[in-house]
This record gives sequence, C-alpha cells and structure tokens, in this order.
Amino acid sequence: MPIWVYAMVVGFLSAIGARIWYRRWRRARIAARRIVEKPNSFYSSAIVKNHVDRERWGTVKLDLIHPVNREEVERLLNLVDALGPDSLSPRERVFLDHLTTLRFG
Repeated sequence: MPIWVYAMVVGFLSAIGARIWYRRWRRARIAARRIVEKPNSFYSSAIVKNHVDRERWGTVKLDLIHPVNREEVERLLNLVDALGPDSLSPRERVFLDHLTTLRFG
C-alpha cells in the first residue's frame, strides 16, 4: 500500500480523536460554569418577594401612625390589594418598608 493511504488513515483517526476530545472538553467547560441554585438560597423569585412584602406591610399598626401618614399607608395598602405590589413605585415601596421597620412605643 502506498504511504499516502496510511497518512490519510492517520489523519482521519486524528480528526476523530480531536473531535471527541473537543466535545468532552466543551461539555466539561459548560458543566463547570453551570450554577445550580440550592434550596433555601438567598435568591427568590419576584412572586415570592411580592408575597413576603405584602405580608410584612400587612403588619403595620395603623393606630400608632400619625393621621397624615395613616391616610397614605391606607391608600398604598388598598392599591396593593387591588393591583398587587408591582403597582407601587420604588419610593412607595421604600416608604412602606420604613414603616414596617419602625418601632413605636
């Protein structure tokens, strides 16, 4: 057999070996970058955050708040009940969050 046949066979086998190596390398690289979220991680979905916010805002004691702020809080809580927490602006969310962290008397 001529030498060029051996060279073609070696080249063909080398190409197959390189392709197999590349596929394994790529699969390992993708697996290394994959982030699997563990249970009880600090990441939570927007739905969960909205639910937690709604529960926390419901604990605001309206009778201890100044009447001017009470009207605003009642308006915001009614808005949350009607349209959901996503309907609030960032400033309104911060306002309600600050009221939940205040300690009265």
